Amino acid sequence: MILYNISIIIEDSSHDDLFLWMKSHLKTLSIETSLLKMLDSPHEGTTYCIQIRASDHSTLEEYQAAILPALSEYIASTHHEKAFLFDSKMEYLSLD
Repeated sequence: MILYNISIIIEDSSHDDLFLWMKSHLKTLSIETSLLKMLDSPHEGTTYCIQIRASDHSTLEEYQAAILPALSEYIASTHHEKAFLFDSKMEYLSLD
């Protein structure tokens, strides 16, 4: 199982618009998605995380194609130099 995370750090003056866009856009996806807000971020501004759990790499690639280009384009055109995003993939490990 793979956890895919996109973190977005955005200036406080712009985070409301980004939050509304993300909620609207994520609802259109066929993949179950979680939207989180970091409570104790070490960075200035607001940090959001978009996460999915994927059982395989093909599901992960489908999700990346569905969200990453649109999110990157929206941030570049609407919040230029006010937001930064990065993504990461993590594998779940057994405690056994």
